[in-house]
Amino acid sequence: MANGGPVEHGYPHLPTVRAAVTALYRRLSYDTVRTFSVSVAPADVAFCDTDDLHLGAQRVARELVRHYRLPDARLIVGFREMEHAAHVELAAGPEYFVELNDRFRTHRRDIGAALAHEVAHVYLHRLDLSFPGTRDNEILTDTTATYLGAGWLLLDAFREDGASSQKLGYLTPEEFGYVLAKRSLVFGEDPSVWFTSAQAYTAYVEGRALARRDEQQPPLTAAGWAGRRRYARD
Repeated sequence: MANGGPVEHGYPHLPTVRAAVTALYRRLSYDTVRTFSVSVAPADVAFCDTDDLHLGAQRVARELVRHYRLPDARLIVGFREMEHAAHVELAAGPEYFVELNDRFRTHRRDIGAALAHEVAHVYLHRLDLSFPGTRDNEILTDTTATYLGAGWLLLDAFREDGASSQKLGYLTPEEFGYVLAKRSLVFGEDPSVWFTSAQAYTAYVEGRALARRDEQQPPLTAAGWAGRRRYARD
């Protein structure tokens, strides 16, 4: 998972994000996606400074494993100095080793966000669903986490002011907001009440506006003559 650096804004990955949502439905089916109608609850992944670091991380990992419907998977969470925010070793299972950046020792409230992304990697690994190339595959992972109800944690980890910034994941804040709004339109959730970051809420509102514009577009508006003709023939 990416960590640090200047925060990119806007929708540079939007075609890949849309392709990821389509791929998820094709691989899982509409009915299976509907089983993720309830998002991860804030209380279930809450982590305060007085919690034991390792026991707390394992507790949050178990909750995310449960959310992704991976009952036989066991995550072993450790911490070390590293360039990225987190990394998971994708093996045959059922045990998966997840390493979190040492900075999460003192930024514990974002451990749930980091694990939401890494457990999504495990979920996609078991589905045998991937995109070619690291960048597109990471976008698929962020999109999956968000659309299936855990990725709001990644958006809430976004904070930015005049002196510093923090963002986890590969999607921009607005793209996270867009996917989250797409999910909200399907399941009728209001994720805005969960945000602790004002910047995350702003990004969600911007992404929601684009998602709503999508809903107002006639089908196949951008498909071109050949695409519309093929659709009519099918």
